[in-house]
Amino acid sequence: MSTLRHPNIVQFLGVAFFPGSRLPALVMERLLTSLHDLLAPDPPPPSGAVTPLSFFSMALKCSVLHNVACGLAYLHERSSPVIHRDLSARNVLLDSEMVAKIADLGVARIVPRVRAAATMTKGPGALVYMPPEAFAPTRSNTEKSKYDASIDVFSLGVVAIFTIGEVFPCDPLEHNYFDEKRGELLGRTELQRRAEYMRYVNEQLRACGQLRGDHPLIRLIQQCLHNLPAKRPGIREVLRLLEEARAGVRDEGSERNKRELVRALQTQPRNQNLERVLRDLVTENAHLQSRVQAKDTELAAAQQRLRRNEEHLQATERENQTLRQELTRKETELTRKEAEVTRAEETIRREQQQIQEETELVQAKDREIAFFSIKLKRSVYPEFTGYEYQYSSNFTHLNV
Repeated sequence: MSTLRHPNIVQFLGVAFFPGSRLPALVMERLLTSLHDLLAPDPPPPSGAVTPLSFFSMALKCSVLHNVACGLAYLHERSSPVIHRDLSARNVLLDSEMVAKIADLGVARIVPRVRAAATMTKGPGALVYMPPEAFAPTRSNTEKSKYDASIDVFSLGVVAIFTIGEVFPCDPLEHNYFDEKRGELLGRTELQRRAEYMRYVNEQLRACGQLRGDHPLIRLIQQCLHNLPAKRPGIREVLRLLEEARAGVRDEGSERNKRELVRALQTQPRNQNLERVLRDLVTENAHLQSRVQAKDTELAAAQQRLRRNEEHLQATERENQTLRQELTRKETELTRKEAEVTRAEETIRREQQQIQEETELVQAKDREIAFFSIKLKRSVYPEFTGYEYQYSSNFTHLNV
């Protein structure tokens, strides 16, 4: 917003912070009034009273619309085009020279030039100013609509109806069905829905002697309100039609009307409007404060949950550390036991081998003793033969 510099764009000056508020306030250049408050003042003036609207001539109306189109051209033709998405009479402000400036770019979107259409939120602005594609149904509730800069051109057409006809076109949205293949609403077209308000446009043109079927303003509104985005004029064509309309309007007394209009705006009672604005601001501030308090409560609860989770995590980590130490101790003890078992098995194996060797040695000694015993008995008792036979079965390998 701070980089936008154009005579028909409200200048952003900076931000300000006020005590007791956590939200910054945007500081913009101060202007006289809005187009909506000029056309539909709140509260309505008494019947028959001379109001600022009495001096809002057709020449001034064409000039205001031309100013708005110039501001849109600046936004749409930047190296990175900007789509306003919320153009309405409330967002068109007027200065003391009746120069119109576009305000409130809070929902504007920067769109790369390589894209024909951007994926954006459904119906971002005031409903009555939104084209049908901004409400086109999508395959899911989370999927966003696709539309381009022609959404601002459509909104400009509605602003033109309001500006010229001086009646707010508050026709409610109807239950139409959107044809995705053809890209348009089935049922009444936007022009048909606003036919009643076009009657006021015709009356105003007739009052200044300008009514004719091919009037540039009539063509402008008809083209801007086309159901199909591709059929709407580009912003340069809009400027051409408005310049043609300005050239065809008699501007006798336009400067006098401008002075009278500005004087009436500056001298009219503003207390009620200021009270309404103040009341709206107080309500909005209370709403924002309640939201902030709710968010603070949620944040405090989340921080408390986070602390509990951190404490639980630390306790779990300490427990895991104890378990890891115990596991390490058990593994060390197991390794020591395995080493002891290995040594014991080796000792047993050696002892078994030693026992086997000693057993074999004892058996050999037994055979040797038996052998010498038999030889001794034979030498003492030559007739002793049975004894030899008796032992021959046990010592068959002895050579007696």
